[in-house]
Amino acid sequence: MIIRLWGTRGSTPVSSPHMARFGGATTCIEIQRHSGERLILDAGSGIHGLGDVMSREVPAECAICISHLHWDHIMGLTCFAPLYDPAQKITLYGAPSPKPFALSIRGLFDETYFPVPWESLPHRDIVEFTPGRAFTACGMTVMTCPTNHPGGCMAFRVEADGWTFVFTGDHECGDHASTSRLMDFIAGADVALVDGHYFLSDYDAHKGWGHSAMEHWPEELSQRGVKHCIFTHFAPTHTDAELQNALNSVRDRFRHLPITLQLAREGMRITAEGGSMELGEEHLKNADAELFDFFQRISHFSDINLVLDSILEEARALTMADAGTVYLVEDNHLSFSYTANDTLFPGSEANKHIYLKSELPIDTKSIAGFAACTGRVLNIPDVRAIAPSEPYSFNESFDNATGYRTVSMLTLPFVDAYGRLLGVMQLINSKYRDGVRPFTPAMVQAAGRLVMLAVTAVDRANMANDLILRMLRTTSLRDPRETASHVRRVGAMSAEIYHRWAERHHVRFEELRTTKGRMRMAAMLHDVGKVGIPDAILKKNGRLTPEERAVMETHSAMGAELFTDARIDVDTMARSIALHHHQKWNGQGYTGSDKYPLLSGEDIPLEARITAIADVYDALISRRCYKEPWSKEDAVAVLRKDAGSHFDPELVDVFMEIRDVIDAICTRYSDGDA
Repeated sequence: MIIRLWGTRGSTPVSSPHMARFGGATTCIEIQRHSGERLILDAGSGIHGLGDVMSREVPAECAICISHLHWDHIMGLTCFAPLYDPAQKITLYGAPSPKPFALSIRGLFDETYFPVPWESLPHRDIVEFTPGRAFTACGMTVMTCPTNHPGGCMAFRVEADGWTFVFTGDHECGDHASTSRLMDFIAGADVALVDGHYFLSDYDAHKGWGHSAMEHWPEELSQRGVKHCIFTHFAPTHTDAELQNALNSVRDRFRHLPITLQLAREGMRITAEGGSMELGEEHLKNADAELFDFFQRISHFSDINLVLDSILEEARALTMADAGTVYLVEDNHLSFSYTANDTLFPGSEANKHIYLKSELPIDTKSIAGFAACTGRVLNIPDVRAIAPSEPYSFNESFDNATGYRTVSMLTLPFVDAYGRLLGVMQLINSKYRDGVRPFTPAMVQAAGRLVMLAVTAVDRANMANDLILRMLRTTSLRDPRETASHVRRVGAMSAEIYHRWAERHHVRFEELRTTKGRMRMAAMLHDVGKVGIPDAILKKNGRLTPEERAVMETHSAMGAELFTDARIDVDTMARSIALHHHQKWNGQGYTGSDKYPLLSGEDIPLEARITAIADVYDALISRRCYKEPWSKEDAVAVLRKDAGSHFDPELVDVFMEIRDVIDAICTRYSDGDA
């Protein structure tokens, strides 16, 4: 059984370069048996292209099953060329709606709507099935299930050639009884093509319209043993970029589930052998267009962590890799900079591993080191079968420590236009059916193009990061307490606190990721206003007098003034943090100037409330000229005690949830590390 998607839009066809990747034609699904018979689900505008293909083939038995008679699901039928060919054997199947199905189909060809009357067509059988009953068409078993949609709709479950495919048609998940019935109907399917018309953010405004948000499906399907979910029937207003962002968000939210989540795409082919599904490499056919869109999206990113996260995610999507790591060149070593592993640490569980402090020498003994030294791409089908003649070998220590099993590995160096090595990316275990396969030549080519284009983004983000660190080193020349390690810790802690808060509040993944990048950089600049504080106060070894304290407090307002003419989002957030990070939840904080009013509670900007917690915690556990470092337990006790007075109590709870990540950050950026 081979499935091909010819239409993926809902409501109405759209034509736009911003909607070309996932397609603009309305619903049409082709299912073809190995013996040649063809089953077509729905006759949206996508059926026109299928008709062109069928017209050039030897005719075979064909059945068209209509889920319901809303216009977007039948609008292509009148222009389906094989319908007019006497050599084609075509049968139409549908349910009453409530008038007889045959009467509805013939009505499409009424001269009021279409110039060619039904009676002039070659004879076509029209079969009306009973909702909820199964029937056989073209040698395939077709089961049906009513769904929750105004006017009625049928879901189809098709079984043939040893595996099962389910198409939900249009369905709104709000009705518990009908949704439970549909989910049970889908249970155990090899792949489910489901209604993903809305995003959760726009679903509430359209309740009762008969469609679901992508977020409604993964948990329910996973519980019922479905391993592969593909979203379709996209709203005509949703662009390719918006759909991809939504998918990223859904994948991140449900990364802990054992289910594959994808977007339907016109031309997508789904095949299976022995009940295992394979999407093949159809997604690579549009890789160049996707890469162009991808680099447009990240072109404005300044945070190196955000850039590396985006690049690694895109590379893993292109190659279907289960895991990946990026190393950057630092002090003539390869420094472990970013990682992702769906098997070991799904979702945000990976965050603490991002801060692992690990280095590799740039030599030919390791796989990454060899790629760095030689500039060669290494595609290793099995890391345990590397020829003894090769200078490099696989280090099994990580696998032994975690129980993970690395098999295939693709390693690519980042080299800029001047031949300078920036880093190395390793992709691990290309997922295939229920196992792992080597990375294919097409995957290697796509990943190579990604790396080649990514070099500019990595280089630019590195320069932006270095610029901020230079600015902070200027501050540290005057204030020995404002070390590079301190500001890196505050930036990283703030970013991770925001990440968990955003997950709690179901912030869309793309917004979460970009805001997290801004947060990291802006929080590092929280005390930049101290450059304006006199040395006698700034470097005083001891407690400040009330008068001196008043002068010191002006650093908040002075820091904000540095970003008064902010033109980019990082500067805007840096201004907010500099000005407000000493505000208190109970309104008793300070801004350092009567020009700026005192705020309390949620009137204090979120980014400032977050940075306040990170800054105080790090100050408490760090050595200062006037005090020894506190224990982490004592510092945490202060946060708990001052939750609801100094600090936002919800954000203190968030901090407690990610203590393991906070500890990893403190280890990664310990004092003495620049």
